Amino acid sequence: MAHPNSQWTDELTCLVACGLLPKVPASGKLRQSADAAMKPSVGPASGLTSPGEENIFHSSKLYHAIYKCIEEDGEICQQNLPAAALIITSVAMEDYACKHSTKARLLASQHARITRAMADQEVAAKKSKVACEHEELVRFLLSANPKEVVDKLLDVLGEPEEQRKKLMVIVSRHGPVDLAAILLATKRAFATGDTSRADGTGSKTLGGLFFREEKRYKASLSRAAIQAMLPPLPALRSYQRDMVGMVLLSWGLELPSEVFVLEDARGAGGGGDVEMAESEEMLRSRWLKLADCWNSNWLVSSPPNSGKTRMFVEVARGVIQSKPPGKCALVVVLVPSVILTTQHAVVFDLANLPGTLVGAYSSDNQLMPKVWRALFIAAFSGSHSSVVVATAESFANLLKTGKAMLSEVDLLVFDEVHHCKDDHPYAIIMSIYNSMPQTARRPRVLGVSASPSSEKNMATLDRRMEELLRRLNARLHLVDSEDSEVAAILPEPTHLEMWVAVREIDQQVVMILQDFAMYAAAQIGKSLRRVQAEGSTAMADKEQLVQALEAAMGTCFTTLSSPGRQMLVNALDPLGQWLSKAREFAEKYPCPNLDLTARLLDVVRKAIELVEDAGVEGALPFLGRKAAVLCREEVSAHGGVFNRASRTLPPCPKSTNWRILMLSAAVAAVPAPAAAPAGAPGAVGAAATSRDSPRILSSLTAASSLMPTARGLAIREQDTGAVATSPPDSDNRCGDIQLRVSSLLQHLLISRDISSRICDKALAEDCFASGELKQETTFPKFWALLQYLQRYRDKPNFHGIVFVRTRQAVFHVADKIRRAAQLQFVEVLELIGHNSVSRRRGLSLEEDRHGRGMTDSQQHLVVGIFREPGRKVLVATSAAEEGLDVPSCEFVVRYNAAATGIQLLQSRGRARQRAAEFCAILQEGAQDVELHNKSRLEEANMHQWQRNFAESRGAACVSPGARG
Repeated sequence: MAHPNSQWTDELTCLVACGLLPKVPASGKLRQSADAAMKPSVGPASGLTSPGEENIFHSSKLYHAIYKCIEEDGEICQQNLPAAALIITSVAMEDYACKHSTKARLLASQHARITRAMADQEVAAKKSKVACEHEELVRFLLSANPKEVVDKLLDVLGEPEEQRKKLMVIVSRHGPVDLAAILLATKRAFATGDTSRADGTGSKTLGGLFFREEKRYKASLSRAAIQAMLPPLPALRSYQRDMVGMVLLSWGLELPSEVFVLEDARGAGGGGDVEMAESEEMLRSRWLKLADCWNSNWLVSSPPNSGKTRMFVEVARGVIQSKPPGKCALVVVLVPSVILTTQHAVVFDLANLPGTLVGAYSSDNQLMPKVWRALFIAAFSGSHSSVVVATAESFANLLKTGKAMLSEVDLLVFDEVHHCKDDHPYAIIMSIYNSMPQTARRPRVLGVSASPSSEKNMATLDRRMEELLRRLNARLHLVDSEDSEVAAILPEPTHLEMWVAVREIDQQVVMILQDFAMYAAAQIGKSLRRVQAEGSTAMADKEQLVQALEAAMGTCFTTLSSPGRQMLVNALDPLGQWLSKAREFAEKYPCPNLDLTARLLDVVRKAIELVEDAGVEGALPFLGRKAAVLCREEVSAHGGVFNRASRTLPPCPKSTNWRILMLSAAVAAVPAPAAAPAGAPGAVGAAATSRDSPRILSSLTAASSLMPTARGLAIREQDTGAVATSPPDSDNRCGDIQLRVSSLLQHLLISRDISSRICDKALAEDCFASGELKQETTFPKFWALLQYLQRYRDKPNFHGIVFVRTRQAVFHVADKIRRAAQLQFVEVLELIGHNSVSRRRGLSLEEDRHGRGMTDSQQHLVVGIFREPGRKVLVATSAAEEGLDVPSCEFVVRYNAAATGIQLLQSRGRARQRAAEFCAILQEGAQDVELHNKSRLEEANMHQWQRNFAESRGAACVSPGARG
């Protein structure tokens, strides 16, 4: 049954208010019908840990229940019933699908961990003062129900009522033991003055501290869990010690003893590590010869699974041990993805570097200016060395704002250094490096990658490599994959290609959506031409926007007029480039209609992409769900009143963005409103405050009077009438277009000339198929995946990764696996990256799992669960392509062709077992064919370039500009 707080039916009233549907059944009736249909398959989140027949997500039952409910209501004509059922079921399915999602699995895992933590707490014998406070707080939290706890937190933290839902999620997620630890950390942060905002503009609110510490707590648990699963670090292999010795000697640094111990060639069962057969003098001589008098930076190209992390850990050890007495080192390791921050930090932890603290920093544990300053002072004063593992963007921001300087760093490591190009943060950091005065102290730089570059043309590849080496001021050291020692430890995945045909219905829907996008763009352009702009700037902006739209439409028309246009999913890319300009214009001159219609075009573009990734079964529910969101926001944008056939609707509830209010209001402390006496009528948290308040909560209550609170800022905002946005330019303004997004949606989904082709009853039913899937009604790519996964049915344990192109496809494929009776032996997990767009530009991201991305801690928890034993499949975007290390991963499936040779090599490299398999599911007549051929050519070119390099040099080194 749906969660009691779930109100997916609230979305539906806006469909009527906008005129998209004439009427919808009563909310209570719809929810009752949907709950009855889903009751057999929707159970407690803990049931997800043992997938079985009873856990099938029966989306087909949900669709038929809603269809019957609409039909019985009799207010929608028979012709439009499938479209109405499609839209409403898409909204409902999103709500119910979340009960089967990876986040539900995470919640179950956290509850189990909380239970274990509470048991450990009970057997603790001797407790310090902090532990006693923790125990006192745990007892209090255990004695209160969740609502009372949330009431108390709202009161203590000074948060507004709008944060109740967020706090309820935190209370439900963590339980008493973890919640007490988070509150203790909040108190400690206040006491130590760790209250600054990430942008350095002032102090966080007390509630802001609490939310930050909650994120940090989740990240620390994830790191500890990963460390517990990893074995001790092995000794270096000979090719690894050659790289470490060469780099350190070229820099004139000490060699750690670890480079003189070689891993036993007999393997794990051969008796452990052995001393080097060569003398130290012979080794030093060989490593100096490899360095060839070079004393600057290095780029190391080493195959996937060859132990690149192990190598730069030992380079860091050498840098740390080489510091003179009274000085310590500051090492920065930059990574392109959040997942790698914790993974690399754990390896550094296992290395036990002398006198060194290791920190992993990302959005959940931000690298604040105050933190950086403390780390630098500790290194400069000789207190301790530090290894900072951080995302590239976070460190680049510190450098750009002057809060950190490269001269403070001893060693700078770029993991997956092939990203060092264009406007990537890696390239920005190196531009800062190269602009430093020649006399300035610079860090030593080490870049590592399995695939430094990939190009279709060898001459272009040669130029790209020269550019990369010049940007890094580095020489290249190549770990040759054909070397016998390297080849002996690399997995050799068996390659398998599964080709499927393009269905006629998918081609038809792509063309319908392309034609609609051109129609909608023409209507936007026509309406935009009629808009009156005042002021020279506004008039020029409007004219540029119109001209850009006409140019984009012309390019799209030429492409769509070419032969074989059926599956040109990127034909509307020029319109996509125009959309960002339209959104900026709509924000500059408030134009909600223009903004919403532009967003609809973006939705249609994504739906076209989804046809290639998931067929009409994925694209149409996506359209239906987004249609409901766009209608809701149209009603909200117009004050809840829409004059069509005298129809009105009260304003739709829209959550307040308190973060914007806080950033826009003054940061001066505002005393929190005096709390009502315990038990007084109307007092916030009266039930909870009737008990004796723990000392920690009393301390936090006192702290709240010394800090700005979100509730106090909100009150002052209301009293002063201040707004979060800057005042508009009074001399330049522009009216909004009259075109409504609801009218375009009606043309797409309801009108007679299109709905009969895009929303007929049989097609809508197929979109929600579940149970025993049939080949004739299943998207060919998914059917191929289903057949492939069934090969593992009889295996008690297996791990595999399915790579897809978009977030929408991640959730669709994962949901389809849960809906297929044939795959109920599989435990499926989703992994996507962070949200790359701001909330103000997103489409209600807080309510759409497809758009909002995953937090750092969620990504780490997913990877942790995936590493555990079981029959597990991870459906992921490119967020998991680089560096993810799961030794038990025995197959990788590319559901979409890799776009580049780097993607192909990196994704194949996730298959870690020796007898692994790499499967590519490719669709004939689609973008897959072109991308597959391109990526294979680029990978082959890179391998050839490396062979040519090794043969021409005789040693694995080349300096910038030396080739020719």
